[in-house]
Amino acid sequence: MQDEVLTKEQLDARQPRRAEGDPAHSEPQLDFDRHDQAVQFKAAPRVKTDPSRDALLTAFGKATLTDRYLMPGESFQDLFARVASYYGDDEAHAQRLYDYISKLWFMPATPVLSNGGTDRGLPISCFLNEANDSLGDIVNLWNENVWLASRGGGIGSYWGNLRSIGEKVGENGKTSGIVPFIRVMDSLTLAISQGSLRRGSAAVYLPVDHPEVEEFVEIRRPTGGDPNRKALNLHHGILISDAFMRAVENDEEWALRSPKDGSVQATVQARD
Repeated sequence: MQDEVLTKEQLDARQPRRAEGDPAHSEPQLDFDRHDQAVQFKAAPRVKTDPSRDALLTAFGKATLTDRYLMPGESFQDLFARVASYYGDDEAHAQRLYDYISKLWFMPATPVLSNGGTDRGLPISCFLNEANDSLGDIVNLWNENVWLASRGGGIGSYWGNLRSIGEKVGENGKTSGIVPFIRVMDSLTLAISQGSLRRGSAAVYLPVDHPEVEEFVEIRRPTGGDPNRKALNLHHGILISDAFMRAVENDEEWALRSPKDGSVQATVQARD
């Protein structure tokens, strides 16, 4: 049985239609259905392939392409032609793109190779977003990250807007800090497969003056501290300011401040 080939109009007809008044109309939809097939666009330029260029690929390169990028029944040169045809402005441009890729003069990023000319994923490698200091905004960030990860995107999320552990919430409540919310992001990222090609990949960032920065630095260390306040699978980074580097240079104290009102929550030695 041959693989089904759809036109763009047929693919559009299969997408669910939502009314303008539907709250989900403008929200990212968590649709995990995937069609592992190339999309045949009526106006897609055709390119002339050269199977002899397979010899330019190493054994490892062929294994990687076969494992992660080839569609059913697709050859290495078919893959390169699919991508070139999809992104080429016209037939001549598509042919040039194919020649450059097949001669290994350059190689597109993973989302371009795996998703170009198909009805899955996005052609973008990395996305940046930020969490704001409310439960609704945090949940929206989780939903956005699930949607992005399911479509092949790597994610970098900024968490410096959230109040630190113990700060006041409402009349007499206190925050649990950023770490429990980052742990949820960690679990969601692991749970989402990126188009069946690779597991989700995400990074989290915090400014150097956030009150939880010291715990955040250790968030990936598997030993020591509360295991419920660890996120072992996320990449993490600190945003360093010129003022902090001056404090290190002069061996000064460094103030850790609330993101909400800028009040000093603690002071530490910058060099420590």
